[in-house]
Amino acid sequence: MSRVLGILGGGQLGLMMILESRKLGIKFLVHDEDPEAPALGVADGKYVGNSWRELVHKSDVVTFEFEHVNPNAVSTAESLGKLRPNSLTIWLKQDKIREKVFLRDNGFPVPNFMIINGPEDVDRAFEQFGRVVFKEPQGAYDGRGQYYVMKREDLSKVPRKFPLLAEEFVDIRKEVSVVLVRSSSGEVLTYPVTENYHYNGILLYSIAPAEVDEEVANKAREIAVRLANALNYVGVLTVEFFITREGDVLINEFAPRVHNSGHWTLMGAAVSQFENHVRAVLDMPLGPTTLLRPSGIVNMLGVPYDEEVIKRVLAIPGTSVWWYGKARVRPRRKMGHINIVADTTNELRKRINEVLGIVYGNEIDKYVPPWSSV
Repeated sequence: MSRVLGILGGGQLGLMMILESRKLGIKFLVHDEDPEAPALGVADGKYVGNSWRELVHKSDVVTFEFEHVNPNAVSTAESLGKLRPNSLTIWLKQDKIREKVFLRDNGFPVPNFMIINGPEDVDRAFEQFGRVVFKEPQGAYDGRGQYYVMKREDLSKVPRKFPLLAEEFVDIRKEVSVVLVRSSSGEVLTYPVTENYHYNGILLYSIAPAEVDEEVANKAREIAVRLANALNYVGVLTVEFFITREGDVLINEFAPRVHNSGHWTLMGAAVSQFENHVRAVLDMPLGPTTLLRPSGIVNMLGVPYDEEVIKRVLAIPGTSVWWYGKARVRPRRKMGHINIVADTTNELRKRINEVLGIVYGNEIDKYVPPWSSV
């Protein structure tokens, strides 16, 4: 009889998890509050609203594709011994202060930070750090809820709602991520380190392997594996890093799930992050994370479906398009992505630039404006 995997959250990550792993003979049940969520369209069982209870009870294992899912579904699945990864990861990720304190207290390298409990702490953070990034602890993602203070006049931008997380501004040479998969027995496999490029705070494109020193890559992998073990993690975990101009490797944040910066594995790795997550949570043997060819992705942010654009992209060698089928288009929203492979990193970068030109032309600020103007 086929195993049944329940997925909490019906976004594009759940969609790709199902489409990549259905070949394993697994049945997928999906719950989302939005009846138009993309993954519901390909699920074997669709659950909306309070129907999560039925999903939990019908599933052999329950996982999630996003941190902000129904907390009652999470706690029920965990109480029945079905939840993978564990709820600690969700609890940490639902609050940036909790996440940062956990990392610091467990010896992981992070930027210097302070917890801001009142107006006087805002000034104190500026005096101590000089340049500060203030972050709302909840609901801040993809550049949202972040306030950069580079000079005293910028302090007026910081909202007077507390608590806030204040991080010392880091002079970044590169942003990279490590995507790994860990089994319930503690086996860990890492994908090659990925190099990430953001625009107005949201991921625009990624390249693997990252062009960093092997020492830096090894350090990032070692930290990520150590974090997975500390969390007693099962499934795919992504750790995002700042590489400073001095060569330090600092954790920016982690994601307890498959991740946008790992989408390149759909074409560029022996087994994708999506299939490996499913293998891990169902106690199947993990698949090889070997890089097949230099690989990357370009996110399609805030753009409507346009068949002519798709055709022009597909005319570039080594490209493949994933359109997520979301019901509504809005600025900054992840509507799809393009996978790109090449024989060399230089050729890959050329193809990525060509794709960017086709998707956005000279109007990227129209589709990916700053949060302040959305």
